[in-house]
Amino acid sequence: MPRLLANALASLALSTAAFGADAIDSLRTWVSVDGLNLGELATGKIATSKNASMSIARGMSCQAVFVVNAPLETTHSTLLKFNSVKHSELEVYQHHVFHDEKDCGFEKLVLNPKDSATAKLIRSMGDASGIQLSKSEVPLMPRTRTAGAAQQFLSGMLRERWNRFSKAGDLGSVGTHDAGGEIRSLLAEEGKMTKHFGALLAPLTAKGAPGTPRFSCWDLSVVDKKATVSLGAVYAADLPDKRQVLDLTWYSSNGYLVSFTLYEMHPVTIGGKACTLVWQGSLVSTTGIEGGLGLKRKIGSGMMVSDVEKWIRIFRSDAEKGGG
Repeated sequence: MPRLLANALASLALSTAAFGADAIDSLRTWVSVDGLNLGELATGKIATSKNASMSIARGMSCQAVFVVNAPLETTHSTLLKFNSVKHSELEVYQHHVFHDEKDCGFEKLVLNPKDSATAKLIRSMGDASGIQLSKSEVPLMPRTRTAGAAQQFLSGMLRERWNRFSKAGDLGSVGTHDAGGEIRSLLAEEGKMTKHFGALLAPLTAKGAPGTPRFSCWDLSVVDKKATVSLGAVYAADLPDKRQVLDLTWYSSNGYLVSFTLYEMHPVTIGGKACTLVWQGSLVSTTGIEGGLGLKRKIGSGMMVSDVEKWIRIFRSDAEKGGG
């Protein structure tokens, strides 16, 4: 090999390694995942950490760092277009993405009474303890426990909640728990993360309208063996050297009060191939982990890490196939 070409390739390899190292170093300043090594991550390792000792007894969080063997734009696009319905192991029956009143599609909610998880949701009608609702919504529940009555009530409830969110940034409440307060309490436990994503999190931390989500969505899925309807919004920031995404679920009829995941994606080159270094931080508030001298939260956080790793493997596979 000619010396000039060899020197050029050597310089390229060094600059690539430095570029990857810079991306790792930038994460180390604010993430809680220790021992990050790009070489290990490139082999498929998922590095994780968890926070099971928040001041808010209902809260816990998990962070993960991993590499996707696909370019940044492919990884970013796959995340924004990810449809859990395509993966039966995630137990999502319906996932509807929309932007405004014209395509919200709440009337498309379908409850199958022959499905055991869905039957549990239908039986919750008329039972104030069986579904998470605000105090004003409870009296509106149908007394007839049929799929049709449940569909009509739930689709109308989701529509009303989304209208308040889209017009005034009202995240609503469940019983005595205010969704906005839950989110702020979770963020207060993760100071470095909150500061790093300050601009993206502004719609959740500031009063008033909810900013401009990339899109909103509603789901029908299984949570704790019971069908659950949920409402969410996805925000995204396309920065010069990275991509950031906020995936927020601000209402769930069962299982948890609020849940949201932040992502930051950096382009890296590994073995001459364009790849993506991804950091993911998931936070959740759920009454199910309160009490038990912290034991419930420790068990719950372990399950959370397992669920996050499962999702990452599915997502990574989709992205590496070019978007699934």
